[in-house]
Amino acid sequence: MIGLLVALLSALVYTAGLTVEQRALHGAESISVHRPLHLARVLLTNPRWVSGCAFAALGSVGLVVSLGLAPVSVVQPAFAAGVACGILVLTLALGERLTRGEYVALGVMPVALGLLSLSTAGGAETGTTAHTPGLVLVSLATVAVCLAVVGLAGGRGRYMSAAAMGVAAGFAQGSAGLQGKGLGGLLADHGLWGAVVPALLSPYPYLYAVGWAVGIVLFQTSLQRSRASVTAPVANVAGNVFMVVAGTALFGERLPEDPAMLALRVGGFVLTLAVIALVRGNVAQAEAEAETRRARAGTALR
Repeated sequence: MIGLLVALLSALVYTAGLTVEQRALHGAESISVHRPLHLARVLLTNPRWVSGCAFAALGSVGLVVSLGLAPVSVVQPAFAAGVACGILVLTLALGERLTRGEYVALGVMPVALGLLSLSTAGGAETGTTAHTPGLVLVSLATVAVCLAVVGLAGGRGRYMSAAAMGVAAGFAQGSAGLQGKGLGGLLADHGLWGAVVPALLSPYPYLYAVGWAVGIVLFQTSLQRSRASVTAPVANVAGNVFMVVAGTALFGERLPEDPAMLALRVGGFVLTLAVIALVRGNVAQAEAEAETRRARAGTALR
């Protein structure tokens, strides 16, 4: 239960940072993954974006801690659900309109969290040590495939939608999340200071940096083309599926043996995936609205 609560708190902090990033990006120059130096300049010279990124990073640290306290099949869906709900609530608070599907998502996500919480009532096995060769292979292959797909799909001037780029970002971030699970396990096994040397000798921080760098470039590009209530759930659900499936296998975690607990765990997980179907229908409209806001911002600056 503690791991679940830490994941939800981390999701709130992450969501606050994500919202600041979104508003900063919608007033910035257009960015593209095919112009990495320009992208870095636009992002790193924008104080609002940097502050939002700091909050999002703090939320990610909280996720690492929670992954060492509870199974990935509980923590990751809870974090994704918390981010999705937080973004939709903030979207309403900022006066933006939601689709019918997004309103449904607000009702579905608390149910998913409840099922995940109940599925841990009988205790849960938390894996803290991964099969290292398998982890390295899966992580590097995932990032390589994400880069290859984006390069092929968006090359030669072809347009790649925010949703598709969000999915690629989700897989890259899921790869980084696996390393977060490994670091969380070291924290749980050795404590804060005792985990420093084992962490530096492990592949976790270095693979995390690779997955995070690729994921953030893809995600920020996707975020500028749309709005967070569309992009973030798509990225989170893609990363969610990847992390739960790969993390459960690589860290040797077992799903609940009791049929009722297993049904609750699977039900909560499936409900967090439903968000893609609930938001994908509004992607084109959201991208058009975001483009209009950027055009207005550019006109005002001139």
